[in-house]
Amino acid sequence: MNRYQRIAWFNLIVIVVAAVATSIAIAVEFHLRGYSTIGLFFLGILVLLKFTPFLFKQPPGPSGVVSDERDELIRTRAAAYAWITFWLVLLVSCFSLWFLIGPQSSVPTIVLPLLAFGTGMVHKIVTSVAILVQYGRGGQNE
Repeated sequence: MNRYQRIAWFNLIVIVVAAVATSIAIAVEFHLRGYSTIGLFFLGILVLLKFTPFLFKQPPGPSGVVSDERDELIRTRAAAYAWITFWLVLLVSCFSLWFLIGPQSSVPTIVLPLLAFGTGMVHKIVTSVAILVQYGRGGQNE
């Protein structure tokens, strides 16, 4: 498993752990108090996503090859898939919000950061999954 696959797996594991912990915390707090404000604290787990370049460092020296042309092509395709998905999710969520609430209603202010946060998570998930799928399609010794 190369560096980019380890980063992709780490990203997916951190996102799943954060989503599960946040969902459990919100559900418990809704059950106890009837409303929830604690969910944002558990999303702090996602700060770990910023440490991936430091956790999976490139090997030092010229003999430690990290990537070749195939790896760069896989990363480029993954980024393209992620950006296409990002914009589609953002468009669909904005228009569905408009259809659900209506053109004459106002949008609560919490919706806008949630849209940005949610589409950012979708971007990171699609990038990681695209990297893993593209590496998985190749043969064992490619």
